[in-house]
Amino acid sequence: MDIMKTIFIDTCVWWHWFSYLDQPSTLLPKLRAEAEAFQQIYNLVLNSDSKQFVFNQKILDELGSRFAEHFKERVLPFAKKVPIPLTRLDGAYKFDGSFLYGGNFGGELRDLLTIQGYKHADKLEESANSLAAGVYLYNTKPRKKEFDIEHMESALECNAELFITTDKKILDLLKQAVSSYPAQHPIAHMYSISKLPSESLNILMCKNH
Repeated sequence: MDIMKTIFIDTCVWWHWFSYLDQPSTLLPKLRAEAEAFQQIYNLVLNSDSKQFVFNQKILDELGSRFAEHFKERVLPFAKKVPIPLTRLDGAYKFDGSFLYGGNFGGELRDLLTIQGYKHADKLEESANSLAAGVYLYNTKPRKKEFDIEHMESALECNAELFITTDKKILDLLKQAVSSYPAQHPIAHMYSISKLPSESLNILMCKNH
């Protein structure tokens, strides 16, 4: 019996695919092509006994009510929820298993927050010190940058075969960072599994032959 291979899908891919299902004309040609590629991936995984989509709580939060029904009907029946290995205790998550207390990969990708010279710690502190009434840290731009890292660390924690994303900033960031780390470093591994839907489809199709 084959070991179940897990595929972590970034929020942006779900967002574009659900938009494609509702109104294809709303997507730019490149994103529509990636959504079409993901449709094929979806069909492949749906009919596979050895591959499974995985997601974390933040994926659900980011999709929000707009795509909640799509996710419930098309994804939840055969996908698996996995924890975020490390996060801030800022009220973004409940103590319901949505995150671990470090895990194996919690914090392993934090260098990505500063590798381009972004003063992340300073920006986060500024945001925390200037919160308006009714605004929470997890709604600020610096904190939202950390959610991208949490998604990737979730993928590493569950030993995902692929991390599928259409976020070019993330892909470019990993490409820039990888040369600064040894091959066994989590950042190097993250780079190796992070692909566009179109790239992922080619990989999965080749493995099926």
